[in-house]
Amino acid sequence: MLRITSFAPQSVADSLDIKVSLLEHIAKAQCLNEQDEHTLQSILSSKARNTSPAYLDSDADAELLLNIEFNQAVRVRSLVIQAQDRGPEKLRLRINCSAIDFTNFEDSEDTQVIELKADQVSKDATTTKLITLHPTKFNHVNSLHILVESDHDNTRIDALDILGTLVHATKNLSGLAQQED
Repeated sequence: MLRITSFAPQSVADSLDIKVSLLEHIAKAQCLNEQDEHTLQSILSSKARNTSPAYLDSDADAELLLNIEFNQAVRVRSLVIQAQDRGPEKLRLRINCSAIDFTNFEDSEDTQVIELKADQVSKDATTTKLITLHPTKFNHVNSLHILVESDHDNTRIDALDILGTLVHATKNLSGLAQQED
């Protein structure tokens, strides 16, 4: 009879609680209410945290709705938002919704709501301030939806990073031990 006595950790990153940028794992990103010349794509196109002069800016009002699909399931642990001015003040996050927009956003429940303090938004690329997410609510994310709200006439985001780890489809079985009865 074969009995399983131990498993190796699923990944070294998970076991050490290391968070890496998940930007390279974005399959599709779309933003509603963005200005034509200041888009979400302009700050995500390099698949790394934006350091160029490009930025995302809202158009008709201060709300932005970011819809981000990943090319595989991920665990999202924290966000980094950089905004020199007119930054976001509230984030309403949802996961794994299909075709979400401003008209149907209220049809589902928020996964997490974050009221941002001024010290949670990085002002420049030299500082990284983590916006920590609920540790158990973002364990199997295929798509992340962020409704950005602020009291400004419009909202500006200079850089966005999503930190976490990959969810692997199979376990690492290298630590499997066999016992004979």
